[in-house]
Amino acid sequence: MNWICSQAYMKKERLIEDNQQLTVEKEEYLYLYEDRIVTPKRSFTLPQVLDITKKHLSARYTFLYLHTIEGVLTYIVKSSPDLFISHYRKMKEQ
Repeated sequence: MNWICSQAYMKKERLIEDNQQLTVEKEEYLYLYEDRIVTPKRSFTLPQVLDITKKHLSARYTFLYLHTIEGVLTYIVKSSPDLFISHYRKMKEQ
């Protein structure tokens, strides 16, 4: 099954190399399918996702909130999540 829409988000990891703490920023993706939303570590069926909202953190970053029956998951995105949210809401209406 092919995904309908994807949303890039930033994941920060802290590493220690040569006695120095480094912060590495990695890009990962959320994928919207006809029946689920998939993250690199988890998968939620559409009935398990209650809503998706956003809040601008700064001019450069936005929080994307994935409201699920297990709680709220927060993702930091650089690009606008509006398309991802609108596709999700269309799928939820069906």
